[in-house]
Amino acid sequence: MGLRSRSRRRGRRAVGDRTTAHAVAAGIPRGRAVPDAAVSARALARALRARGLERVYGVADPRVSVVSTPQATVWCRGGTLSWRDVWGRRVHILASEVDAAVSLLLDQAEHAVVPAD
Repeated sequence: MGLRSRSRRRGRRAVGDRTTAHAVAAGIPRGRAVPDAAVSARALARALRARGLERVYGVADPRVSVVSTPQATVWCRGGTLSWRDVWGRRVHILASEVDAAVSLLLDQAEHAVVPAD
């Protein structure tokens, strides 16, 4: 099931304006092309699987995409990848830095607490 998009306005901004805000927050100058979230999500999921992480799921949409692993849910939007680490801190990284994101997520997977049987 894909993500539903809504065109109704919320407050002063349209829903799609958030992508631009995320791009500016990530340091991507206005007017520069923002990476497609679906392309970033697919690249991230492919890289995680290639490095041996199992149970990688996701939904790809050009505006907002999600990649889920047992340890984290990664949001891809506006040229950034973002998630919370095992300590609850927000992690933001440029979508073009997929290799760095994979390294961080795999480190996080190693530090994840495994429940006792």
